[in-house]
Amino acid sequence: MKDMGPINYCLGIEFKCTKTKIQMCQKKYIEDLLEKYKMTNCRTVTTPVEVGLKLDKRPSDAEEPQVPYRSLIGSLMYLAVATRPDIAFAVNSLSQFNESYGTEHWKAAKRVLRYLNGTLEYGLVFKKTEEPIQGFCDADWGNCGTDRRSYSGYFFRFGGAAITWEARKQRTVALSSVEAEYMALAEAAREATYLKNFLRNIGYQTDSINVKCDSQGAKMLAENPVHHARSKHIDIKHHFVRQALEDGVLNISYLPTSEMPADVLTKGLPREKHNFCRDGLGVF
Repeated sequence: MKDMGPINYCLGIEFKCTKTKIQMCQKKYIEDLLEKYKMTNCRTVTTPVEVGLKLDKRPSDAEEPQVPYRSLIGSLMYLAVATRPDIAFAVNSLSQFNESYGTEHWKAAKRVLRYLNGTLEYGLVFKKTEEPIQGFCDADWGNCGTDRRSYSGYFFRFGGAAITWEARKQRTVALSSVEAEYMALAEAAREATYLKNFLRNIGYQTDSINVKCDSQGAKMLAENPVHHARSKHIDIKHHFVRQALEDGVLNISYLPTSEMPADVLTKGLPREKHNFCRDGLGVF
């Protein structure tokens, strides 16, 4: 290894460092994408996903459109995991149809490009704050029209912006909204355990990580050690959150849905709520 001085550009990510903040963005990467897919002068939109959009697999008797759908989704995925958590839900939901996409899926994928064209210079902005590391998690029960599985989303914020996040469809069908939220909490608990150990290894001591969710029922279920009739069917792996609570890795607090920034990781939102969540992620 050798010291090459202050970082400016690495793996398609631009770093802008000042005395007060660090911004990570991928403006050049997005511009290249727009040029590749002939969307440089496209009309912009204010959200990456249309509210209430439900996509299904292409009918077996329908012809596959001759478009570079898989290539575009792969390119968008790097953005979603590197510096743009605000498109993570859109990319995750579209990636399900890599083997069964149609015209509607292609239009939805191009909408993400339209959104990126209007937010070219946006990226994660880190700054010095007194705020400790904290997590936010959410779930959207039965959101997938194909198999009725729910979507989970969580992120952890430190230094004013998200340092880790996930938007994905749950592996099993939840029988209630409380169960879906509880499963999302379990995913966040696993990430909180990793983060606490990682931060300790680099010399940053932290108390229990506060994870906020917008379901009082899921919070009560996690804190209640009694396996009553409403939870005995839940896969044992999801009860990891209870162990994390007992070990002091995290604590859970309630945050109303209207104030939950993790909403953007589980569903398409109207412009005002999307912008609120994007600010919560630290993407400016």
